[in-house]
Amino acid sequence: MTGEELLSLDDHSNVVYTMAFNNPFGDKIVTGSFDKKAKIWDTNTGQLYHTLKGHTMEIVCLSFDPHGMLVATGSMDNTAKLWDVETGEEIFSLVGHTAEIVSLHFNTDGDKLMTSSFDSTAKIWDVCTGECIMTLQGHQGELSCGSFDFTGDYCLTGSIDRTAMIWDVGSG
Repeated sequence: MTGEELLSLDDHSNVVYTMAFNNPFGDKIVTGSFDKKAKIWDTNTGQLYHTLKGHTMEIVCLSFDPHGMLVATGSMDNTAKLWDVETGEEIFSLVGHTAEIVSLHFNTDGDKLMTSSFDSTAKIWDVCTGECIMTLQGHQGELSCGSFDFTGDYCLTGSIDRTAMIWDVGSG
């Protein structure tokens, strides 16, 4: 058995490095590229809805929020951005990390976003205001990943220091 290509989403001018479906809906895809842009596509037709422009360096991580209304992008320019899926407009630029953002993750409710950075910290952001709620410091090396648990009460960070740390989101 061989797979059959259904669509080709071809409009980036450099490597497509990250991508996501808007699960559980599955009707949109977002792609992020070293061309410093993200693009939102129709899953069924391949139509390009929006090109998200604003990062000054490569986009290396991205995600839809659980409601499919927002896209978060993380970049080598030390920022994350929140975008409106329907309009393609930038809502917030999340500024505060001092090195590349390499991972980001929404909590289950979609009201918080965690970014993990090569600056050895993770930050938790309020999605409604764009404000940093807390900075999680404790790793001795660059972070490589981060995630919330299902309840949103805890989050997990992983680092090149060979440790994973569990954090209480309420207290930091």
